[in-house]
Amino acid sequence: MTAFVVAALLATSGLLLPCSIEGASGELRKQYWATSLSGSVDETILRGLYEAVARGDVGWLDIDPKSSIPRLVRGINLVLYYVGGNCYIGDDCDRFPSSQPTGDRWGDTERALDLGDPETRKIAIEDLVAIARQADELAPPDAIVGVHFDNVHRAKAEELADLFNEFLTAIAVAREQGRITKTRRVGYVAKNNPQEFSRALEQKLLDAPPLYQINENARLNQEGILDSDSRMAQEIGRRCNIPVFLKTFGSDVAYTIDDNGDKTEVVVSQEMTKDMAQMPYISGAAWSVNEANYRPTLFAQGSPVREVPFGSPCGE
Repeated sequence: MTAFVVAALLATSGLLLPCSIEGASGELRKQYWATSLSGSVDETILRGLYEAVARGDVGWLDIDPKSSIPRLVRGINLVLYYVGGNCYIGDDCDRFPSSQPTGDRWGDTERALDLGDPETRKIAIEDLVAIARQADELAPPDAIVGVHFDNVHRAKAEELADLFNEFLTAIAVAREQGRITKTRRVGYVAKNNPQEFSRALEQKLLDAPPLYQINENARLNQEGILDSDSRMAQEIGRRCNIPVFLKTFGSDVAYTIDDNGDKTEVVVSQEMTKDMAQMPYISGAAWSVNEANYRPTLFAQGSPVREVPFGSPCGE
């Protein structure tokens, strides 16, 4: 199935819609991102999600499917996590043609995959369709469902396009076969790597834009300026009218103050995270105590997003 046919199927079935069924095209709406990849979502953040959708904001629940899924109500879109460009050492990695050491802090439990390899992508996409089917069964009928594909920081724009275009093709096939609800809107999340996602969007390599962009390890310098990757993500949000969520960790050093040789490290605080959320084209920022525990205890809402048809090309 070609990309053109996929786009046509999505358009004619009414699936290229704004982020929530409630919104009209052109309307500005606040977003709320409730996430945890380390167990259940924090109760305070979950309560904030229910309050946000009750007042008409767009809600996103972004969680590892191995965790218990909290109660879903109308207005909450469901995104499920997938380790993605890595595999878990053991039976998981054994399914793929090959894998390499990650060379980072996750090397004891994960290995890196070559997403440029068609056979590797085929296995990953089969996993993604299964995850999308799980989300389809759990989510309210009018909710968007999506996949949070992690560890794409090594991928080039062309590889990202191959991966997510093939995923959308597989979803269209599953929908036609009745394995996913025909009216279900399905998408993907852009995780980190804003430079290559930006290039893929600028060059129109992607058949559809992401549901939203996440940028981790966000920081402010001493002058209150966002780090370069977060600024790149911010620009994607501006150009594409999609939410941008920053993920911060209290274990990250934002900057160092040097007072006549007496150096003080300033870590990313909750207050700094709240400041980030107030910057233009940032839809919100979530803070965790440290990077080893991806379970935010703070989420600060930010700028609203102008709703446009979901398949609208960036900048048009």
